[in-house]
Amino acid sequence: MKFLMVIVFLCFSLPGFQHGSMNVKSGEIFKIVLESNRSTGYGWYWDNKPEKSIIDSVYVDYVLKTRMQTGAGGNEMWEFRANRKGEQMIKMVYKRAWENEPPIKSKEILVKVN
Repeated sequence: MKFLMVIVFLCFSLPGFQHGSMNVKSGEIFKIVLESNRSTGYGWYWDNKPEKSIIDSVYVDYVLKTRMQTGAGGNEMWEFRANRKGEQMIKMVYKRAWENEPPIKSKEILVKVN
């Protein structure tokens, strides 16, 4: 079975941009890219993952924007698979895993699976 890779670069760097939406087909793998700087200890986490979900996270990677530069930021690339038809809100939070503080950023993406 061929999987069509849909790459979504959501422009989360724009001030005030907090929400997005996307349409994908059942069986597709799609990617959400979020600006990040893991050298600070912060990372993105899927905050509202339900026990039974129409999508699954299948892969997460971190890519530096500039190679060989200590402290440089990058992008977290989350790959998801759309398993069946429906709608689901993905809430991503940017925080340090070991802290009990509220996240410093959050993003919501409505995924519509056809």
